[in-house]
Amino acid sequence: MMKFLFRAGLKYVLVLTAICVSLCFGGCSKEKEIKVGVSQCSTDDWRIKLNQELQREAMLHPEITIEILSADDDSRKQIRDLDYFAQNDFDVILVSPNEAEAVTPKIKELHGQGKKIIVFDRNTTEPCYDAFIGADNKGIGNLAAEYIAAKEAGAARILEIQGLPGSSPARLRREGFDSLIAENPNAEIVESVLGNWNYEDAFRVTDSILNLRQDINVIYAHNDRMAIGASDALKKHGIDRKSVRIIGVDAAPSIGLKSIVDGVIDATFIYPTEGHLLMNTAFDLYQGKAVPSDTIVSSPAVVTLGAAKLMLMLDNALQDETEKVQGLKEQVDAYWEKHSAQTAVLYAMLIIFVLVSCLLYIIIRAYSSNRRHLQEISSQKAQLEQQQQTLKNLYDQLSEASQSKLSFFTNVSHDLRTPLTLIAEPVSQIAEAKNLTSEQTALMRLADKNVKVLMRLISQILDFRKVENGKMTLNLAQTDMRKRLEDWSESFGRTLQKKDMRFVLSIEDGDYTMAVDQEKLERVYFNLISNAIKYTPQHGTIQVRMSVSDDFLTLEVRDNGQGISAKDQQHIFENYFRGGELSPNGSGIGLALSKSFVELHGGSLSVESEEGKGSVFTVKLPVVHVDNKVAQRHIVAPDSAEDVQDLSEKSETISEELSEVELPDGTESLEEDSDKPTVLVIDDNSDIRTLVYGLLCDKYNVIQATNGVQGIRLASRYIPDVVICDVIMPGMDGLETCKRLKDEVATSHIPVMLLTACAMDEQRIAGYECGADAYLSKPFNSKVLLARIEALILNRRRIQPQTQQVLPLPARQETQQVAKATQNVAASVKLPEVDIDDRFYNRFLQAVEKHMSNSELSVEELASEVGLSRVQFYRKIKALTNYSPAELLKTLRLKRANQMLKTTQLTISEICYQVGFSSPSYFTKCYREQFSENPSDTQQRTSKLKS
Repeated sequence: MMKFLFRAGLKYVLVLTAICVSLCFGGCSKEKEIKVGVSQCSTDDWRIKLNQELQREAMLHPEITIEILSADDDSRKQIRDLDYFAQNDFDVILVSPNEAEAVTPKIKELHGQGKKIIVFDRNTTEPCYDAFIGADNKGIGNLAAEYIAAKEAGAARILEIQGLPGSSPARLRREGFDSLIAENPNAEIVESVLGNWNYEDAFRVTDSILNLRQDINVIYAHNDRMAIGASDALKKHGIDRKSVRIIGVDAAPSIGLKSIVDGVIDATFIYPTEGHLLMNTAFDLYQGKAVPSDTIVSSPAVVTLGAAKLMLMLDNALQDETEKVQGLKEQVDAYWEKHSAQTAVLYAMLIIFVLVSCLLYIIIRAYSSNRRHLQEISSQKAQLEQQQQTLKNLYDQLSEASQSKLSFFTNVSHDLRTPLTLIAEPVSQIAEAKNLTSEQTALMRLADKNVKVLMRLISQILDFRKVENGKMTLNLAQTDMRKRLEDWSESFGRTLQKKDMRFVLSIEDGDYTMAVDQEKLERVYFNLISNAIKYTPQHGTIQVRMSVSDDFLTLEVRDNGQGISAKDQQHIFENYFRGGELSPNGSGIGLALSKSFVELHGGSLSVESEEGKGSVFTVKLPVVHVDNKVAQRHIVAPDSAEDVQDLSEKSETISEELSEVELPDGTESLEEDSDKPTVLVIDDNSDIRTLVYGLLCDKYNVIQATNGVQGIRLASRYIPDVVICDVIMPGMDGLETCKRLKDEVATSHIPVMLLTACAMDEQRIAGYECGADAYLSKPFNSKVLLARIEALILNRRRIQPQTQQVLPLPARQETQQVAKATQNVAASVKLPEVDIDDRFYNRFLQAVEKHMSNSELSVEELASEVGLSRVQFYRKIKALTNYSPAELLKTLRLKRANQMLKTTQLTISEICYQVGFSSPSYFTKCYREQFSENPSDTQQRTSKLKS
């Protein structure tokens, strides 16, 4: 207690010192006014003390203006006070709710409007504020109960006088007090009444209680005013004050402490005001600093007679010093008004003197340093000229090296055309051969398609080199762009029909005759439409719109595909750029070359896109006409037979590049008991799926999926023997797909081979961490692929004999003992997680144990018991044990019967029915086939061994 009083006295001294320092040095600057509004629920000595602390703290911050309003225990008036603060734009509002349920909606409304709200003392019904600061009311109740238990030697018969029912302090003080009293056998709350925080109600209810019973020897009031009212009620009834111990809460100087000194009450508990904490929190909140959402201040101790006298002395001294400081503040303010005017004149004179001195210094220094600067500039100029010559030499060397590399690259591209042509023609002829199987034909068409893709890429590289060297020229021809656009669009008809896409061509009225390089614009248009087809899903829509306005032709290609990220849009037309989502396998030349062709015409190519909604590519060309002076060899008739043939050939090439080589899926031919292993191929590239299908279709049933989600669905449906999955796929990638397959009960046993172009060790590690059983890099060797698949299937089958060794069901008694032992071990040691296949098999054994005696038990019922479909259940059990479910169930029944014949005295018929056989004769037949002896032979041999 003395430690607390010393700290309180020291705090008062520090506060006064800070106020004096603030008054002496804070008056010379004016900061932005901060308006703080305080809404008190009532006016009592504790709140008067708190208000004084708030005003003292405000003196430390000259920029703070504080206004305090009291609701006088009227919730409606407090709501009006809060509206007043909000309407007058107070920066921070401090509120102590009179009644939580009545005032909380208004506080929530103001907080929702952005007002900074601090709730103190009494809490709201919900957290609708920036910060709450209050005392530990429950702890005060606990302290009161502990104090009574310590002071009362005999039985304590307690009268508890509560505060206002709707206020949080009353509820918490009662909870803290009642909880500890209930644990004390020598204490009892004989009556608990409402005093509503005021003297009058406490006097009235105590008077009424004393009329009924006078055996009360302890009165606990939730505040000092109610304690004084109870004391006066005792006096009215002539009860000796010394026979009843009266305890209050607050320890405010003018009431609580004075009442102890006057002998009206015996003790009170300090209810901390923490005005400095409130004001500092309000200041931090205004400045945008982080403040605790809830701050609970503990009550230090109980105050009795000696401590009360000392605290009254300190309070009186504090009041005197506060009045002196206030007077000092007024004197200092007057001094600073005079001082400010004198300071302004002095500063003006000093500034003029400094400016004149600086001017003189600059003039003198400029004259003396001018010659030195000229010399330094001359020296620097010579150095810069030398550096410039060095940089020029380096640039020439770099340009020469770059040109050499590009020339080499171009020459290699030229050289590639000859062997590629020699490959293309034989492949094309073999693809048309009639003596090939359908799979061989598909593989040859796949090769023919990709040869043409390589030819187109080489042409793009050579054209791109011409553009970089500035050697690309325009062959302008007077062209009807309406007719050309219609012809170009028709060439995509077959491809769009195969992909079930909707194509809309819209050409506004106008004259579309203009001079263009038809071949280059055709390649631009084909590139834009090809990209739209590639990156638009099936059943999507592609719209082409052309219009002429203000001597400019505008061509828009719009799709509702996957779109382009904002990051990729900034670089999409750059040389060699390949966006991760846009074209992970592209060359990065097509769009850059298209933009160059458009700019050669004096136009522009731009893009607008949003991920998930599609893209719009816009081509703008100036409308120009061929000058009469242009050589006639550049003017080509728009509808010549040569152009029609060339367009037909290009149309066929584009259709082949965009089309997919189709092969049967293979899923319709799958049967439950097929001996042919099943392989699921998951890859978003149709050509890869076609290639793998052609390699595997002779030895395996092949199922194909275009993405991870579809692959998981097909794997759960068909339970394949092996899954081959690409890693880089849109949406769910291969690593996530592998993890999902290994986490599902139906598919956890299936070996997964990751087939990808990612060959780094870190990528392999990530694949194995997701549960992959094998990892094969592209490009792959077909023999290696086939060998890996066969090895995965054989390794899985080698595990089955080990599984068969644990097939017998344990006896029921052993099962219970094992389960109990497992629980005991698990309680003390964290066991490793059981494999998902083991958990599935254990659930299966539990289901068999549960229905062992049911002779009508079917495979469908067992599958439903473990949460799988009949087909999934069949394939899962077959993969794990090499038994069909029916065979495995019969084997388990017979092994249980063998156990019972050896360990029980039951008859053969009883055992037969208990293990689920409906006929003893059929049971005997199956038992003889399983164990090569009759059940009676097993019983007799066991009896002889026991005897």
